Amino acid sequence: MAVLMLFYSCSENNKPVKEIIKADTKWLDSIKNKSDTSWIKPYRNKDFAIAEYYVDRKDSIVTQLMKDSAGTIRQINIAKYDMVRLFFAEYYANGQSMGKLPLDSAGKYHGVAKFYYKNGVVKSSGLFRHGLYYGEWRNYDEKGKNISTDQYDSNGQLIKTIPAN
Repeated sequence: MAVLMLFYSCSENNKPVKEIIKADTKWLDSIKNKSDTSWIKPYRNKDFAIAEYYVDRKDSIVTQLMKDSAGTIRQINIAKYDMVRLFFAEYYANGQSMGKLPLDSAGKYHGVAKFYYKNGVVKSSGLFRHGLYYGEWRNYDEKGKNISTDQYDSNGQLIKTIPAN
């Protein structure tokens, strides 16, 4: 009896990190259904054609959906009446998220964040602390190759950029 053994190896290190992230329409539908007031108005901007507003008076929440001329969601803003941002997202015309940006209780960017290219490849990743860039941020080209690292101080100021080797 002969046994044939094949070993195949593939390296994940050379593949770009892709995260295809689009607006969650089921979640948005639940927000729309929960709202007690809504309206649509034209919006004159190169990226936005209309703005849809949904108000939940019980929870004091206003949701704004910004759409382009094709009806694609390009931006989502959700805030309390006191203007504390609860959620924010921007999207390319193809529906891909421009970034993942967590918010703190004051509505400022806080935590591990990522920005994306239109194709879903990570453009940069790093940390925000209460709205400010902080520590090391890695930057990538559209193929996912690391091109540089930016270093920020605790005040959000860029200290230096180190090119990748």
